[in-house]
Amino acid sequence: MKLQRTVLVLILLLSAVDVVFAQKKTVLFMCIEADLPKGLVDRFNAANPGINLVRTEEDWTRWTADAVSGSAPDLARMGVGTDSAWYAKRDLLYDMTAMIRASTVVKSGDIDRAGSAAYQFDGKDFGRGSWYGLAKDYSPVGCITWNREMFKAAGLALLSETRPISYNDELYTLARKLTKRDAAGKVTVWGLEFPTPWIQFLVSDMATAQGLGFYSDESKSVMSSDPKLRDLWKYWTRFPVEDISSNARNPNSGWAGTAFQSDRAAMVQLGYWYGAQLESNRGDSEKYGWAPTPVVRAGAKRVTNTLGATGIVMYAKTRVPTEAFRVWEWYMGGACGIERARTGWGIPPLFSLRRHLPGDNAYDRSRKAVALADARYLVVWQASPCVTWAPWNAAWSTHIDALVKGSITSDTFVDLLNADVGAELKAGREELAR
Repeated sequence: MKLQRTVLVLILLLSAVDVVFAQKKTVLFMCIEADLPKGLVDRFNAANPGINLVRTEEDWTRWTADAVSGSAPDLARMGVGTDSAWYAKRDLLYDMTAMIRASTVVKSGDIDRAGSAAYQFDGKDFGRGSWYGLAKDYSPVGCITWNREMFKAAGLALLSETRPISYNDELYTLARKLTKRDAAGKVTVWGLEFPTPWIQFLVSDMATAQGLGFYSDESKSVMSSDPKLRDLWKYWTRFPVEDISSNARNPNSGWAGTAFQSDRAAMVQLGYWYGAQLESNRGDSEKYGWAPTPVVRAGAKRVTNTLGATGIVMYAKTRVPTEAFRVWEWYMGGACGIERARTGWGIPPLFSLRRHLPGDNAYDRSRKAVALADARYLVVWQASPCVTWAPWNAAWSTHIDALVKGSITSDTFVDLLNADVGAELKAGREELAR
C-alpha cells in the first residue's frame, strides 16, 4: 500500500512537470549579443519559469522575409527607429498601444516621448498615434566630443557646455584649424571625423531648423530644386573634399570613434553614448570635453535628433504576444532596463530611469548635463515611410569618392544623391500603393 502511494505521488509530480513544460512559451528575441548577453537571458529565464527567452542573431533581411511569409522572431532590435514606419505601413509590426496603456512597468506617463517619438506613428507623422515599440535608450546625435589637448595646442578657446557653436561660422573653421599634416602634406589628425550614416541626420537637423523639408510629399524629394537644401549637402562634402575628415585619399582604417580615441581626430559628433566607450581611455575626464549640438548659425533655432534611436519592436503575427510583452517590459523598464541605464551607454526611454545614469565624477556629470539639455530640442529626423534610412547612406557612399577625386562637381554629386534616393522613394511609394 505504501509503495502504491509512492508511485501515485510520483505520477502526480511527473504530470505536474509535464503541465509546466506544456505551458512554457518560447519568445524569440532578434538582437546582437552586446544588447542581450547570455547572463541576462539566463537571469530572466530563472525568474520567469513560464517563459523560455531565446536570443537569435540579428538579420533584418531574413526577419523581413520571414515576417512577410508569416513567421519571424517575436521581438527585434531595430537599429534606426524611424524604420518602424516602413514596417508598420506593411503591417509587419504589432500595435503595442493598448499593452503599454495597461502596463505597470512601462507607464504611458513615464515615457520620454521625445526620445522615443520614432516608434510612435499614425500613418503619416511620428510622435503621434500607435506605439510600435520604444527606444531601448537614445542619445542626441549632434553633441560634440572634443579633445581638450588638441584645442589648447592649436590655441583655440575651449568649447562651452551650454552655448552651442554654429555649423556655418564655427564648426567648419575649427575643424580646419585643428587638422594637422606632416611634412609631406599627409593628414595626421582630422579636425572633424564622422560616420557616413550620420550625415543624413545632421542635414535633417539643419534643414528642420530653417523650415526646409526633404520632400514635396513623403515619396518625392525636393533636393534638386531647393538651392538652400542643396547647400546643406554641399556643406558636409567640404569636410572630406578638403581633407578635414577622412576620405578616399586619406582613409580611416576604423570608424570615427576609434579615430578619436587614437588621437587621429580632434572632434566627433557621436553623442552621449560614446562617453561610455571613451571611459576605457586613461585620463578621459581631463582629456575630453562635451558640447551641445551646433546650430546652423549664431542665434538660430536649436534642433537635434536621435538617429531614430535603437529600440525594440514586436512582430505583428507573434503567437505569444503576452509573453513577448513581458520580456519587452523587463527589457525596457524592469531589471534589464535599470542595469542598462546604470552603464551610461544611453539616455533611458523612461524618465524614472534617469536617476540611474552614472554621475559620480565630473566626466559623467558633464556629458549627462550636455545630453539632457540637448534632449529638450529633439525632433525626429525627416524620414519617409516609403524607404528605410539605408538608401540615403548608400547614395552618399556611392558618389562621395568621385567628388573627392574631382571627377564630378558638388552640384553633380547632389543630383546623383537625389536621383538615387528618389528612385527608392518612388519604388517604395508604388509598393505601398499595390
